[in-house]
Amino acid sequence: MKKIFQKPAGIIPPLPIREWVEKRVQFAIAESVAQAHQESKQQLAEVKSEIQDYLQSSITESVARAHHDNKHQIAEFKSEIQADLQSSITKSVARAHQDSKQQIAEFDSKIQASIADLADKSYVERRVKLSILEVQGFFDQNVETVSTSLRAIGKVICELQDLTKENSRIVPKIQNEIQELQEKVKNISHFLKSMQMENFGEGHVKLDNACSSTNQPPSAPKIINQAKLDAMKPDGIRLNVGCDHIPLEGYLNVNGRELPGIDIVCDAHSIPFENGSIKEILSVHLVEHFPANVLESVILPHWFTLLETGGTLVTVASDGGAMLEAVNAGTMSYEDFREVLFGGQEYDNDFHYNMLTVDSFAALLNHVGFSDVKLEYSGKRNGKCFEFRVTARKP
Repeated sequence: MKKIFQKPAGIIPPLPIREWVEKRVQFAIAESVAQAHQESKQQLAEVKSEIQDYLQSSITESVARAHHDNKHQIAEFKSEIQADLQSSITKSVARAHQDSKQQIAEFDSKIQASIADLADKSYVERRVKLSILEVQGFFDQNVETVSTSLRAIGKVICELQDLTKENSRIVPKIQNEIQELQEKVKNISHFLKSMQMENFGEGHVKLDNACSSTNQPPSAPKIINQAKLDAMKPDGIRLNVGCDHIPLEGYLNVNGRELPGIDIVCDAHSIPFENGSIKEILSVHLVEHFPANVLESVILPHWFTLLETGGTLVTVASDGGAMLEAVNAGTMSYEDFREVLFGGQEYDNDFHYNMLTVDSFAALLNHVGFSDVKLEYSGKRNGKCFEFRVTARKP
């Protein structure tokens, strides 16, 4: 039997489970009622067909007998047959109707039993009475919405695929152009640094303590105290660079001039150790002796390379910010400020070429590659100058 109400195949409505159960109950009721009605009609048709066949057979037999009787007998027999026919039709219709009512009652009992198991019986009963056509329309509307969305998504996917194909052709070309530009920038940067170094001149700009006297070329690195160096290796090598007349215990004291207490004689930019082999580098009032570009591009990168991963750089330098505040407040004389700013200038390496503040030096350390830059103190008075102390780590 053809179903009057078709359930959408493969579609699960986007409803809460309770409403979904109610919709399924509605479909079952409608489908069963329609099925019972159709079966009743079929039974009635079958009964009617049987009666008609019986009638036709009876009439045929009666007519055959009536040929031997008179017309009065035929009329009486015909009347009896018609009465029997009417009675049979009435009984058959009543029986078919009773069977249909019984089937509907049995199905209704099953539905009521299912409804009784639900928590909110009255609510479910009201929902069961909703129109089947309304439910059908709801699903049809959702199916159309989903179909429209799927078509739109398919269109977008096609557009993205076309765009991806286009980008796959363009991206390699752009990447090659970027690499060429980066190489050009790198070459220009190297050229500018070379020009800066040439402008200052190796003969004019002496690195701190690089030579022992004026007009003498820098000497080759010289390790004076090899025993101290060997004894320090197990625990890590610590350098005190540019110490001059103030060597420190616990450090290999490095200086450009061979003085009492010096362990290694060399330039600050050519310390004779392998990369990544130094635990700590300490410099006290040394960095201000280098021009800004030399400090940035030569000195600090050399020290950074020497340090091991996690190694520490400790720097004590003249605090330009604190000195400017002191001059402005009248607590530092012009003579002291000039001497600290430009150096004592009593010998070849007693010149200052740079003024640093805590912020400017911290930014410089970060630029070179150091991390964890920490200020231990600033604005501390030390003789004629003010100084700061900063630590940094090689990541």
